[in-house]
Amino acid sequence: MPNMARRMALADQVLELARKGTIPTPFGVDHFRKQIPGFSEKHLMTVLPNYERNGDMVKRGQRPRFERVAEGLYKPI
Repeated sequence: MPNMARRMALADQVLELARKGTIPTPFGVDHFRKQIPGFSEKHLMTVLPNYERNGDMVKRGQRPRFERVAEGLYKPI
């Protein structure tokens, strides 16, 4: 999967893991941390809230990828 890390954004990789059933839904950082190498801990911790419906990246024009269902848990949109 290291090659995938270079070509796909982290948010998209998390979505792919959820769609394949590799991680459960809803999911949190601990579910995908070991599945996706090559990203800083800070990036891992912020990707879900940044790409949820009201997240910073969505406010900057990116499409939302996650919906928060509980504290620290998200599901794909």
